[in-house]
Amino acid sequence: MEKGAVVLILGNTGLLGQAVEQYFASCGYHVVGASRNSPTVPVDISNRAALANLLNDLGPDLVFNCAALIDIEQCEKNFEQAWAINVSPVLELSRWAQSTKRRFVHISTDQFFTGEGRLAHSEECPVTLLNNYAKSKYVSEQIALSSGNALVLRTAIIGIRGWEKLTFAEWALDAVLNDRAVRLFEDAFTSAIDVNSFVKFVHVLLCKDEVGLFNVASSQVYSKAEFVFELAKQLGRHLSQAQVGSVREMSSRRADSLGLDASKVMLSTGKTPPSLEEVVANVLKQYSGRI
Repeated sequence: MEKGAVVLILGNTGLLGQAVEQYFASCGYHVVGASRNSPTVPVDISNRAALANLLNDLGPDLVFNCAALIDIEQCEKNFEQAWAINVSPVLELSRWAQSTKRRFVHISTDQFFTGEGRLAHSEECPVTLLNNYAKSKYVSEQIALSSGNALVLRTAIIGIRGWEKLTFAEWALDAVLNDRAVRLFEDAFTSAIDVNSFVKFVHVLLCKDEVGLFNVASSQVYSKAEFVFELAKQLGRHLSQAQVGSVREMSSRRADSLGLDASKVMLSTGKTPPSLEEVVANVLKQYSGRI
């Protein structure tokens, strides 16, 4: 992808969208951010006609689909809304990619595996769909892959967003810095990667003209509790009120074995994904850059 190429970012105000916009602009691409509340390019991606008009008018060289309804409880309450945001736009992006022969990046999820503990799942592992969020994201994966021009990325991303509603990393920082009485899940496993490392891996994949399904994740599978304890360790803080709990206490059914095997992306890029220690250090670096 040549410098100066037009890169459209759907959902540019979210955690990932912000990072993609900043990084790709710094690399010399012409970045256009679009979202429902964008002051420059407002678009409701659940409206296929509005999205089609944006794609036709802008004519981007590449599209990042960073927009999604990720609230599992909300997806359970309103599957139509989950479908409209997580699936319908991908139908339009796939149509556009096939007709223009251009690529799009579709951000998927790691919420497809459960009951297997600290296992790193490859791209070929069978999935389990426990809730509407997982169902909508899996369907959108299949639609994107069927276009033949999509880079579909399974991942979990950790970072600092700066909204009123805290990300997991922001919640963990608040818990550690203020020694909150929190409940930490020791049976919810992930291989979440910090957002800035994620964006760099995606850039390399794009420069190699990759398409298809890739896991982009940490090199380790760790529990949510282990992330928080590592955060406390690197900050030199003590969690005197923290208690260990179970993800099974949540009201909606959630997958709990979300480790991803990043061997395929490592083979393609020649780069080793960050460890838990490095993920935490990168999150703290991002945090310190914002205060």
